Amino acid sequence: MTLTVRRTLLSILLIPALAGTVASGLVWTAWTQNQYAPGYEVPELTARWWSSWRPADTSDLPWAMAGVAFLSLFPLLSELILRKRFRRSPSPEIFFLRLFLLTLPLQASRLLLPLVTAGILTTSWGLTITRIAWFARFLGISSLLNISIFSGDIPFRRSGSILGMGALAAMGIAVMMPLDVTQPLGNLLIRSGMDTVLALVTVSIEALTILALAGTAIIQKNARYYLLMVSLLLVVLGTDLIFFISRPLIIPGAIFLVTGVIGFAGVVRKIYQWI
Repeated sequence: MTLTVRRTLLSILLIPALAGTVASGLVWTAWTQNQYAPGYEVPELTARWWSSWRPADTSDLPWAMAGVAFLSLFPLLSELILRKRFRRSPSPEIFFLRLFLLTLPLQASRLLLPLVTAGILTTSWGLTITRIAWFARFLGISSLLNISIFSGDIPFRRSGSILGMGALAAMGIAVMMPLDVTQPLGNLLIRSGMDTVLALVTVSIEALTILALAGTAIIQKNARYYLLMVSLLLVVLGTDLIFFISRPLIIPGAIFLVTGVIGFAGVVRKIYQWI
């Protein structure tokens, strides 16, 4: 994958970040004026985390709106900063980190789900929204896994093929996922019929991501790769917690994610001394 292709891909993915930030601002404005999803009914359940359920209440919607706003604004600001500091970077690690961050704003589509439960949009919109959210989730995970893969001795020129396969796999999972349209959740998703399977697949890939980077650190015999692994672990934990945009885990999730991204970029800067 050439530098021009990487820049073009990241520039295209910057559009959802801008759109998500604007959409979050409009939704918050409408919510403060009691014009956002009039007739919205609070669902019965919401998910704290994998298979951790609790009764939903009226406070879940503003918490979810805040989570989506963070998942749009933080990647946008991060990309603008990282683009300036790593413009000519040959680092595969920083490219896949930026790619991962720009998958997060795709979660902004979840802001449309209250319009479905309020009867403004049809049920098919709710299914599409949930599938987009899960597609973005697995595309982000595959980007993090690619960090570990290409931090070793695999040539970066093969990244396009592997990235394409990851995108196809993410799309396949999202499209084939069974969804129960009768169970909208307070965290702006429709409940899946394979919660346990999704948890096992996601956590397994995340664990593999960390273990693969640990293997690279052992092979390289470089202490900075251990720091890179710790930073990536924080990113993975933060993403896993904040995806459900449900209190109270959204707060530590955001802290882990921000800390991990800052630490990751700092370590990469030290590994590649050309900056």
